[in-house]
Amino acid sequence: MKALTLVLALTAGFAHAATWQLKDAELQFNTVKNETVSETHTFKTLSGHWDEKTAHIDISAKSLDTLIPIRDERIWQYVLLADKYTDITVSVSLNKAQLSALTKPNDSLVLELPLNITIAGNNAIIEAPVHFSKLGDNKINAKTEKPILLDTTQFALTAGIAKLQEIAGLKSIDTTVPVVFNVTFVKE
Repeated sequence: MKALTLVLALTAGFAHAATWQLKDAELQFNTVKNETVSETHTFKTLSGHWDEKTAHIDISAKSLDTLIPIRDERIWQYVLLADKYTDITVSVSLNKAQLSALTKPNDSLVLELPLNITIAGNNAIIEAPVHFSKLGDNKINAKTEKPILLDTTQFALTAGIAKLQEIAGLKSIDTTVPVVFNVTFVKE
């Protein structure tokens, strides 16, 4: 009987734990080729959740959209290694207390957070200011306060970028990539 009571107590605790699901998400990054040509690219498929301790987002590598299908395929093949690493992942420790200042709709705050990012099997932690806004009782938005400057050398992506440069006959492709995101979590 004591075991059953313990199981019921644990189950009740999990049932009351808040689950926030990623509902709306935008992720864009810019590339610069030949020193002056800037282009914006997007990832179309993101999923994630926040358990009020850690936020986790999966970005489908093959959802990359550069508006040029052959370029998408080359980036999947040579840079993101998408056949082997299907997702780019981002996680961050974020407890509910850190957002306690968001008491009513339209409240906002900025937190400097260590984003744990994995791309093509390589991991790095990047500090980033993230702007949070309360959109309603069960809805929180998070977006970049300013572009995150992602150094592709941290993720061992430079060989793939060099291959793209060679195939396309370009003088250069910058290895620093500005990234912006805008995501909304909804409590279910």
